[in-house]
Amino acid sequence: MRHQKLLDAVTDGVERVDDLARELGVSPSTVRRGLTELEQAGRVVRTHGGAVPAPVGGELSWVQKGRQNAPAKRRIAERAAEMIEDDHMVLLDAGSTTAFIAERLAGRSGPTVLTTGTGPMSALLDAEGIELILVGGRLRRRRGAMVGEYVRGVLERVSADIAFLGADGLVPGRGINCPSPELAAAKELQARAARRTVVVADSTKIGADAEPHWALIPGPYTLITDDGLAPAARRAIEADPNCTPLIVPAPEAPRTPGRTG
Repeated sequence: MRHQKLLDAVTDGVERVDDLARELGVSPSTVRRGLTELEQAGRVVRTHGGAVPAPVGGELSWVQKGRQNAPAKRRIAERAAEMIEDDHMVLLDAGSTTAFIAERLAGRSGPTVLTTGTGPMSALLDAEGIELILVGGRLRRRRGAMVGEYVRGVLERVSADIAFLGADGLVPGRGINCPSPELAAAKELQARAARRTVVVADSTKIGADAEPHWALIPGPYTLITDDGLAPAARRAIEADPNCTPLIVPAPEAPRTPGRTG
């Protein structure tokens, strides 16, 4: 199968793997391999069950990213929120999945949340039971992330119970894939500032390495992901001695109205 035909179909609005397979007359596994290679080339963005065209002119905003695989991200966030005790000081990284964690905390009372992200901040603005601390810095708007020396100055003086880090990609044994060195540095600082590090990443992120920069995870960490993992990705996280995976059930694909069986 020529990748250009696959890219043309995605660009024309055919997004789901099964629909692409029917459109192109190939197997779903062939489509998945093609989408993986197109994603690595920066031409498409994988979603739960398919792909959409990569944005023109750079990275997705955190709002756009939040729409991708949102049901899986919400399940991951629900599991993450269960780890947080009422007396915890929590670091929430910038990102769409961490914003969903913040939404789960909005009705709680007791935790203190420090965040580098505008998404978690927005979710907790009216949460009177949460002590909210904003880690100021220079705003990277598309990511809704604070970066730079002001961030470093705060995080080097913090001792948190748990840090939740988002990821554009995660390669076990190497680290978290990031689009800029500043974002990578902020993740490393948060991991070092917490007694426990938890990476929250849906299954399409595991093994992804399309971005040019890396955040190293200092020591053991927990990974919360969904069970849509490719077999190779599952083997990789299970083989990493520093990674403790927590795999939540992937959401069921919506049924087509009128279809039975």
